[in-house]
Amino acid sequence: MTYCVGIKTNEGVVLASDSRTNAGLDNVNIYSKMLTYDVGDRTVIIVTSGNLATSQAVFKAIEKDIKDNLALNLNKCKDFEQIASYVGKLTIKHSSPDGVNTDSLVLGATFIIGGQIRGQDLELYMVYPQGNYIRPADSKPYLVIGEVKYGKPILDRVITPNVSIGDASRCALISMDSTLKSDLTVGPPIDIAVYKKDQPKISYLKCLNTSDEDYSKVCNQWSEKVLQVFDTFPKFDWEK
Repeated sequence: MTYCVGIKTNEGVVLASDSRTNAGLDNVNIYSKMLTYDVGDRTVIIVTSGNLATSQAVFKAIEKDIKDNLALNLNKCKDFEQIASYVGKLTIKHSSPDGVNTDSLVLGATFIIGGQIRGQDLELYMVYPQGNYIRPADSKPYLVIGEVKYGKPILDRVITPNVSIGDASRCALISMDSTLKSDLTVGPPIDIAVYKKDQPKISYLKCLNTSDEDYSKVCNQWSEKVLQVFDTFPKFDWEK
């Protein structure tokens, strides 16, 4: 399993994903689930959860279509809605190989796509295994896929359109850390990308281990502060 988060604020977008892949408890591997395209007039960041073979095939197809300069590729899509539709078509194609019954979508993958094309608005989309896609609600401008139940509470409490891009990045790391601590199928290193609105390039792109300063100084302080607040709670009458 995996966990991915995408956040859109008025200042930019943040996307993060773990790197653990599992084929049973005794077969744990690491594989990046993030693709970035930062060329010309567009910055596109994609993270994925689901069947690894499908995700790999879709990422390779995106890269090949750009290299072959096909009529429809990531560089030629007119807007992010067309990018979402394009990724959706690739997902269907590569999750339904000839001769395999995929009615249950066991080979499917889900994608979060964020970024900006110059002169257009910041965008964030989720693409489902069936190929359709959605934007997040304006009031809750984030999307999560994979093992979402552990990292979502902090996002619900903190993320609004007006939150700063720095706070959104810290919130993404805390959300990832909460999931890592509660689910063994999600593991480091963590890929995180931050893109600031109207900038020509990705502002921050790193692969973080839990011991790295950018990760530990946020998540360790969060854990310490939670315990400090917990210790300040008033006692129940029956405890006295």
